[in-house]
Formats: sequence, C-alpha cells, structure tokens
Amino acid sequence: MQKLQNHGGSGVVTIPRDDLEKDDVLEDGNLPDEQHLDVERMGRRTYVVRIPEAGDLPELAQSELVERLAAKRALDLGAGRSVPQAD
Repeated sequence: MQKLQNHGGSGVVTIPRDDLEKDDVLEDGNLPDEQHLDVERMGRRTYVVRIPEAGDLPELAQSELVERLAAKRALDLGAGRSVPQAD
C-alpha cells in the first residue's frame, strides 16, 4: 500500500518502478521528461490513474477495465446475485 504525501496542499502517491517498467513507461530506465497522466475521481475515495500510450487515451467508459467490470456485473446480475451499488 502506498502512502499519501502532501505536495503543496495536493495529495501525491507514487507508482512503483517495477510497475512502470512492466508497462514500458520508462525510457532507458528513467521517467520521461514529459509524461502526462490522467487522474479521474470515480467516487468516494476511488480514483483511476491512466497513462496515455502514443498520446491517445480512450474514454474511461470504453477502457478494458471498465468493460471487464461491467461484464462481471452483468453476469452477476444474470445469476440472480445481489450486487452492492457503488458509492
């Protein structure tokens, strides 16, 4: 678990280097000078951080993660399970 740090009144959290390497974010082992990130608040205490690839970032609703979660929810509802609502 990461620790939330104060940076001029804003919260800052780090992304582990190993994860950045796995996602090919590093250039020659270092962070690129101009790497932009998208941070979107999804609900209470829930945030999604995305790193564009080749400058393109699809709508969050069309991302693989959201589509996978929506499919799981649909399957759960189809099986007659009660699925708790998000905040």
